[in-house]
Amino acid sequence: MKTAKNQKEPQQLSHQRTSGQQLYAQSGVREQTEEALQESERRFRAVWETASDAIALSTPDGIVFDANPAYYRLFGYAPEEILGKNYSIIFPEEQRASAQELYTYIFQSPTISPSFEAEIQRADGTQRIVESSYNFITHNGRRTAMISIVRDVTERKKAEEALRESELKLHLALKLGRMGTWNWDIVANKVNWSANLAMIFGFTAGSFEMTYEDILELVHPEDRDQFNREVKQALEEGTDYKVEFRALLPDGTVRWTTTYGQVLYDEAGKPTRMIGVNTDGRKRKE
Repeated sequence: MKTAKNQKEPQQLSHQRTSGQQLYAQSGVREQTEEALQESERRFRAVWETASDAIALSTPDGIVFDANPAYYRLFGYAPEEILGKNYSIIFPEEQRASAQELYTYIFQSPTISPSFEAEIQRADGTQRIVESSYNFITHNGRRTAMISIVRDVTERKKAEEALRESELKLHLALKLGRMGTWNWDIVANKVNWSANLAMIFGFTAGSFEMTYEDILELVHPEDRDQFNREVKQALEEGTDYKVEFRALLPDGTVRWTTTYGQVLYDEAGKPTRMIGVNTDGRKRKE
């Protein structure tokens, strides 16, 4: 006969097998979780190491505990000169106290400001213009670290300044030469005039938009067909065009002007834009 002890043994073995299977399953889930975390860390590090923007992590009191290679390149410091030091080390000595005060204020402020531009001085003394933004790492609703992202915009700012200077020179040249520029978006049928051109045609100074049909209305009726033919020919044949015509000014007077234009095309060869200049022909006609 089977004893009570012998009857319980299969039940105990079954329970042990179930417990073992559960432990094995839990172990598998844990391994998968750890692998996923490791993969996530590898991806993060890949981005961190190759990012072109300078990125740094700092504590609530401003101590930098991690920075990517772009950070060291931008500011010109070695890792040992940055890590474990206050972030204000990147500022000239006379600015460090105020920089730390600003850091403390930003860290404690309930709001996050948009990006801002500033001029920095690298370790070698050279100046750069940067665009900075920041955010926070939180734990249980409390800010534990700041992540700073700094982008070198020096070359962009130089290009913008060069463009402004070039546009100013062009404006002066057009004004002295009594010329104005225009730009016709053929697809949208919008013609933009420069301030100089508006003045030539007797309008208030300032750029504004018109349609091609509006432009035709400014052309003397006797010159309108020729003007239209020249424009259509330029669009169809892809040639530059030059048209001399009489313009009707808002006060009713007639003014001679010459327009020079060039057609621009998209990759499919479709005309999309025409640009050009107008000269004031009053002196020559007078």
